[in-house]
Amino acid sequence: MPPVSGEFKVMSRTVLRFLTFAAAAAALSACSTISSIGGLDGGYSGSGGGYASGSALAYSLTGADERALEDAFLLAMETGQPQEWQGRRAKGVVSPGDYSLGNLKSDPGKRVILDSTDVAIDESMETELGLYALTGNANVRTGPGTDYGVVKKLPSGEGVDVVGRVVGEPWMLVAHEGRVIGYIHESLMIKAPGTELDLAGGPRRRPVLCREFNQHVSVDDQEDDWTGGACNDGTGWRMAPEPAVSDEDDGLAGF
Repeated sequence: MPPVSGEFKVMSRTVLRFLTFAAAAAALSACSTISSIGGLDGGYSGSGGGYASGSALAYSLTGADERALEDAFLLAMETGQPQEWQGRRAKGVVSPGDYSLGNLKSDPGKRVILDSTDVAIDESMETELGLYALTGNANVRTGPGTDYGVVKKLPSGEGVDVVGRVVGEPWMLVAHEGRVIGYIHESLMIKAPGTELDLAGGPRRRPVLCREFNQHVSVDDQEDDWTGGACNDGTGWRMAPEPAVSDEDDGLAGF
Protein backbone atom coordinates (compact mmCIF):
# COMPACT_ATOMS: atom_id res chain seq x y z
CA MET A 1 0.00 0.00 0.00
CA PRO A 2 1.46 3.44 -0.90
CA PRO A 3 2.20 5.81 2.00
CA VAL A 4 -0.50 8.30 2.99
CA SER A 5 0.55 11.86 2.25
CA GLY A 6 0.34 14.66 4.81
CA GLU A 7 -2.00 16.58 2.51
CA PHE A 8 -4.40 13.63 2.40
CA LYS A 9 -4.37 13.41 6.22
CA VAL A 10 -5.27 17.11 6.52
CA MET A 11 -8.10 16.74 4.00
CA SER A 12 -9.43 13.66 5.81
CA ARG A 13 -9.42 15.45 9.16
CA THR A 14 -11.22 18.44 7.64
CA VAL A 15 -13.91 16.20 6.12
CA LEU A 16 -14.35 14.36 9.44
CA ARG A 17 -14.77 17.61 11.36
CA PHE A 18 -17.29 18.85 8.79
CA LEU A 19 -19.32 15.64 9.10
CA THR A 20 -19.22 15.89 12.91
CA PHE A 21 -20.50 19.47 12.74
CA ALA A 22 -23.23 18.58 10.23
CA ALA A 23 -24.42 15.71 12.45
CA ALA A 24 -24.52 18.01 15.47
CA ALA A 25 -26.60 20.60 13.64
CA ALA A 26 -29.00 17.94 12.33
CA ALA A 27 -29.43 16.41 15.79
CA LEU A 28 -30.10 19.83 17.30
CA SER A 29 -32.89 20.58 14.85
CA ALA A 30 -34.45 17.16 15.41
CA CYS A 31 -34.29 17.01 19.21
CA SER A 32 -37.13 19.45 19.93
CA THR A 33 -40.28 20.93 18.48
CA ILE A 34 -38.51 24.16 17.61
CA SER A 35 -39.53 24.27 13.96
CA SER A 36 -36.78 26.60 12.81
CA ILE A 37 -33.95 28.41 14.50
CA GLY A 38 -34.33 31.00 11.77
CA GLY A 39 -32.35 33.99 10.60
CA LEU A 40 -30.99 36.94 12.48
CA ASP A 41 -33.40 39.84 12.09
CA GLY A 42 -31.63 41.88 14.76
CA GLY A 43 -28.08 41.59 13.48
CA TYR A 44 -27.00 39.29 16.29
CA SER A 45 -23.45 38.05 15.88
CA GLY A 46 -21.27 35.84 18.02
CA SER A 47 -17.89 36.79 19.41
CA GLY A 48 -16.12 35.11 16.53
CA GLY A 49 -13.46 33.74 18.88
CA GLY A 50 -12.46 30.15 19.47
CA TYR A 51 -14.25 27.90 21.92
CA ALA A 52 -11.81 28.92 24.67
CA SER A 53 -12.29 32.64 24.05
CA GLY A 54 -13.59 33.22 27.59
CA SER A 55 -10.49 31.77 29.22
CA ALA A 56 -7.34 33.51 30.36
CA LEU A 57 -5.46 30.51 28.93
CA ALA A 58 -6.97 30.74 25.44
CA TYR A 59 -3.75 31.99 23.86
CA SER A 60 -1.79 29.13 25.41
CA LEU A 61 -3.60 26.50 23.33
CA THR A 62 -1.91 24.96 20.31
CA GLY A 63 -3.76 24.27 17.07
CA ALA A 64 -4.12 20.63 18.09
CA ASP A 65 -5.58 21.73 21.44
CA GLU A 66 -8.09 23.99 19.71
CA ARG A 67 -9.21 21.23 17.35
CA ALA A 68 -9.69 18.78 20.21
CA LEU A 69 -11.67 21.38 22.15
CA GLU A 70 -13.82 22.23 19.13
CA ASP A 71 -14.82 18.60 18.57
CA ALA A 72 -15.68 18.17 22.27
CA PHE A 73 -17.55 21.48 22.40
CA LEU A 74 -19.80 20.70 19.43
CA LEU A 75 -20.55 17.23 20.79
CA ALA A 76 -21.41 18.70 24.22
CA MET A 77 -23.81 21.20 22.62
CA GLU A 78 -25.42 18.38 20.62
CA THR A 79 -25.80 15.75 23.32
CA GLY A 80 -26.13 17.83 26.48
CA GLN A 81 -23.49 15.63 28.10
CA PRO A 82 -20.08 16.71 29.48
CA GLN A 83 -17.23 16.00 27.09
CA GLU A 84 -13.57 15.59 28.02
CA TRP A 85 -10.84 16.45 25.54
CA GLN A 86 -7.09 16.04 25.28
CA GLY A 87 -4.91 18.01 22.92
CA ARG A 88 -1.18 18.27 22.38
CA ARG A 89 -0.45 20.49 25.35
CA ALA A 90 -3.78 21.06 27.07
CA LYS A 91 -6.80 19.11 28.23
CA GLY A 92 -10.18 19.98 29.63
CA VAL A 93 -13.89 19.29 29.90
CA VAL A 94 -16.94 21.04 28.44
CA SER A 95 -20.08 20.82 30.61
CA PRO A 96 -23.26 22.02 28.84
CA GLY A 97 -26.04 23.66 30.82
CA ASP A 98 -29.51 25.10 30.21
CA TYR A 99 -30.75 26.23 26.84
CA SER A 100 -31.29 29.97 26.63
CA LEU A 101 -32.43 32.63 24.15
CA GLY A 102 -30.26 35.37 22.69
CA ASN A 103 -31.05 38.37 20.48
CA LEU A 104 -33.91 39.61 22.68
CA LYS A 105 -32.05 42.17 24.79
CA SER A 106 -30.40 45.45 23.86
CA ASP A 107 -27.15 44.04 25.22
CA PRO A 108 -26.28 41.22 22.77
CA GLY A 109 -24.43 39.41 25.54
CA LYS A 110 -27.52 39.03 27.71
CA ARG A 111 -29.51 35.84 27.37
CA VAL A 112 -32.65 34.52 29.05
CA ILE A 113 -32.82 30.92 30.24
CA LEU A 114 -35.29 28.84 28.23
CA ASP A 115 -37.50 26.58 30.34
CA SER A 116 -38.14 24.05 27.56
CA THR A 117 -37.09 23.52 23.96
CA ASP A 118 -40.76 22.79 23.22
CA VAL A 119 -41.24 26.58 23.05
CA ALA A 120 -41.43 27.77 19.43
CA ILE A 121 -38.96 30.54 18.57
CA ASP A 122 -39.32 30.94 14.82
CA GLU A 123 -41.20 34.27 14.84
CA SER A 124 -39.94 37.84 14.57
CA MET A 125 -40.76 39.80 17.72
CA GLU A 126 -41.01 43.27 19.14
CA THR A 127 -38.58 43.11 22.04
CA GLU A 128 -38.09 44.56 25.52
CA LEU A 129 -41.69 45.31 26.44
CA GLY A 130 -41.08 45.06 30.18
CA LEU A 131 -43.14 43.90 33.15
CA TYR A 132 -46.82 43.01 32.91
CA ALA A 133 -49.45 41.71 35.33
CA LEU A 134 -52.03 39.07 34.44
CA THR A 135 -55.65 40.22 34.58
CA GLY A 136 -57.00 36.67 34.75
CA ASN A 137 -55.92 33.09 34.98
CA ALA A 138 -53.78 32.45 31.90
CA ASN A 139 -52.74 29.44 29.88
CA VAL A 140 -49.07 29.46 28.91
CA ARG A 141 -48.64 27.83 25.51
CA THR A 142 -45.66 26.46 23.60
CA GLY A 143 -46.43 28.70 20.63
CA PRO A 144 -48.39 31.79 19.57
CA GLY A 145 -51.83 30.25 19.06
CA THR A 146 -54.56 28.25 20.73
CA ASP A 147 -53.58 25.21 18.68
CA TYR A 148 -50.34 24.96 20.67
CA GLY A 149 -50.23 22.90 23.84
CA VAL A 150 -50.59 24.36 27.35
CA VAL A 151 -47.41 23.97 29.40
CA LYS A 152 -48.67 25.60 32.59
CA LYS A 153 -51.25 27.97 34.02
CA LEU A 154 -50.51 31.21 35.86
CA PRO A 155 -52.97 32.86 38.26
CA SER A 156 -54.50 36.30 37.94
CA GLY A 157 -52.25 39.01 39.33
CA GLU A 158 -49.02 37.16 38.58
CA GLY A 159 -46.20 39.25 37.15
CA VAL A 160 -44.37 38.29 33.95
CA ASP A 161 -41.55 39.82 31.92
CA VAL A 162 -42.59 40.17 28.27
CA VAL A 163 -39.42 39.45 26.29
CA GLY A 164 -41.19 39.58 22.94
CA ARG A 165 -44.49 40.18 21.15
CA VAL A 166 -44.99 38.29 17.91
CA VAL A 167 -45.03 40.84 15.09
CA GLY A 168 -48.60 41.32 13.86
CA GLU A 169 -50.04 38.86 16.39
CA PRO A 170 -51.54 39.31 19.91
CA TRP A 171 -49.17 36.82 21.55
CA MET A 172 -46.52 37.62 24.14
CA LEU A 173 -43.43 35.50 24.80
CA VAL A 174 -42.98 35.72 28.56
CA ALA A 175 -40.42 34.94 31.21
CA HIS A 176 -41.44 33.98 34.73
CA GLU A 177 -38.99 33.75 37.62
CA GLY A 178 -36.13 34.35 35.22
CA ARG A 179 -37.01 31.64 32.68
CA VAL A 180 -38.82 31.92 29.34
CA ILE A 181 -41.85 29.66 29.73
CA GLY A 182 -44.03 30.27 26.65
CA TYR A 183 -46.75 32.46 25.15
CA ILE A 184 -49.72 34.25 26.73
CA HIS A 185 -52.45 36.13 24.83
CA GLU A 186 -52.01 39.87 25.28
CA SER A 187 -55.69 40.33 26.24
CA LEU A 188 -54.87 38.65 29.55
CA MET A 189 -52.28 41.19 30.74
CA ILE A 190 -51.69 44.85 31.45
CA LYS A 191 -48.57 46.85 32.24
CA ALA A 192 -47.50 46.13 35.79
CA PRO A 193 -48.63 48.71 38.36
CA GLY A 194 -46.09 51.48 38.64
CA THR A 195 -44.65 50.85 35.18
CA GLU A 196 -47.49 52.26 33.08
CA LEU A 197 -45.45 55.30 32.02
CA ASP A 198 -42.25 53.40 31.33
CA LEU A 199 -41.21 53.39 27.71
CA ALA A 200 -41.32 49.85 26.37
CA GLY A 201 -40.59 48.21 23.11
CA GLY A 202 -37.32 47.64 21.35
CA PRO A 203 -36.33 46.68 17.81
CA ARG A 204 -37.83 43.72 16.02
CA ARG A 205 -35.68 40.64 16.31
CA ARG A 206 -35.88 36.88 16.03
CA PRO A 207 -34.80 34.82 19.07
CA VAL A 208 -31.65 32.77 18.70
CA LEU A 209 -31.26 29.42 20.42
CA CYS A 210 -28.29 29.36 22.80
CA ARG A 211 -26.87 27.06 25.44
CA GLU A 212 -25.00 27.88 28.62
CA PHE A 213 -21.83 26.03 29.55
CA ASN A 214 -19.05 25.61 32.08
CA GLN A 215 -15.52 24.81 30.98
CA HIS A 216 -12.34 23.67 32.67
CA VAL A 217 -8.93 23.68 30.98
CA SER A 218 -5.43 22.91 32.16
CA VAL A 219 -2.26 23.88 30.30
CA ASP A 220 0.98 22.61 31.82
CA ASP A 221 0.71 23.65 35.48
CA GLN A 222 -2.04 26.27 34.94
CA GLU A 223 -5.79 25.75 35.24
CA ASP A 224 -8.84 27.85 34.49
CA ASP A 225 -12.62 27.53 34.92
CA TRP A 226 -15.14 29.79 33.26
CA THR A 227 -18.76 30.03 32.14
CA GLY A 228 -20.37 31.38 29.01
CA GLY A 229 -22.83 30.67 26.26
CA ALA A 230 -22.89 29.59 22.64
CA CYS A 231 -25.65 30.35 20.14
CA ASN A 232 -26.81 28.69 16.93
CA ASP A 233 -28.68 30.74 14.33
CA GLY A 234 -29.01 27.76 12.02
CA THR A 235 -25.47 28.06 10.64
CA GLY A 236 -23.59 26.49 13.55
CA TRP A 237 -22.59 27.12 17.15
CA ARG A 238 -20.74 30.37 17.81
CA MET A 239 -19.51 31.75 21.09
CA ALA A 240 -21.97 34.34 22.43
CA PRO A 241 -20.58 37.79 23.20
CA GLU A 242 -19.95 38.68 26.81
CA PRO A 243 -22.49 40.97 28.54
CA ALA A 244 -21.45 44.59 28.69
CA VAL A 245 -20.06 45.81 32.01
CA SER A 246 -22.00 48.78 33.41
CA ASP A 247 -20.51 51.64 35.39
CA GLU A 248 -22.07 50.15 38.51
CA ASP A 249 -20.38 46.82 37.84
CA ASP A 250 -17.06 48.68 37.53
CA GLY A 251 -17.64 50.59 40.72
CA LEU A 252 -17.74 53.81 38.71
CA ALA A 253 -21.33 54.86 39.40
CA GLY A 254 -21.55 58.61 39.86
CA PHE A 255 -18.37 59.40 37.90
